Amino acid sequence: MLDVLAYCSDVNVWTPGVRYAAELAANLGATLTGVHVSPPWPTHEPAGTPPSVMAELIAHAQEEVGAAMHAGTRFGAWARELGVASTRWHVALGDPADVLGVAANWNDVIVIDRRIGDRDDTGDLIRDVLLAGSVCIAVPDNGYAITRFDRIAVAFDGSPAAIRALHAATPVLRRASHVILIECPAEDDDMEASAKPVFDPRRYLVERDIGSDVETIDADFGSRAEAILHAASRNRTDLLVSGARGKRTLGDSRLDGTPRGLLDCAGIPLLMAH
Repeated sequence: MLDVLAYCSDVNVWTPGVRYAAELAANLGATLTGVHVSPPWPTHEPAGTPPSVMAELIAHAQEEVGAAMHAGTRFGAWARELGVASTRWHVALGDPADVLGVAANWNDVIVIDRRIGDRDDTGDLIRDVLLAGSVCIAVPDNGYAITRFDRIAVAFDGSPAAIRALHAATPVLRRASHVILIECPAEDDDMEASAKPVFDPRRYLVERDIGSDVETIDADFGSRAEAILHAASRNRTDLLVSGARGKRTLGDSRLDGTPRGLLDCAGIPLLMAH
């Protein structure tokens, strides 16, 4: 994990997610990229819109982009105070999911604030970023302010998504003093593995000199997320790592029940991969 991207929805204040991204980059010696996405400029006048109103809309959009561009200097100075050696700043116009999808091609992880239950809910954005193949850390904005990587829980059910999440989290796991491997029952479609290579998460961690304690949960599909979160809380973990199973089809993109439940209820940062 050498390149960290922070989604900066607000250029006037650096949110908990942006701070988390900066401290993660400082901890890993990584490059930090801040990205702000503004709505596209209006290209034509809606029916019945007076020219004067259209001009005001364009002027307002240009002013917002200008302010975002100037925030880059402040972002770099702030990140350097937190120990980040290298920063970049980008401002784009368009849909945030599309912009982050492009930026993910040269970043290892995208950090996004997880906001629930208001007009700025980021659940759909996180889902789209994950299902597009990006590794994402969702940081709750419920007052969580301490960025630590000391105690980390890894929820592992044997799925390809869980394997990818474990692999993506390896640089952070190496820095943890306590890793808890939460082994979960495999889903039905993961049981047919007779002709597939077998991945052993315990061996994977040992081969990388990462010590771990193992807990096994026995929960049905409906209570799996609750059981994982209970185990993470009981072990006082700072970060939870999990796969993000789901599907992305035209007109129907969704996460499965367990990752959706984790996103909705986790009180700590959640690193996920699809």
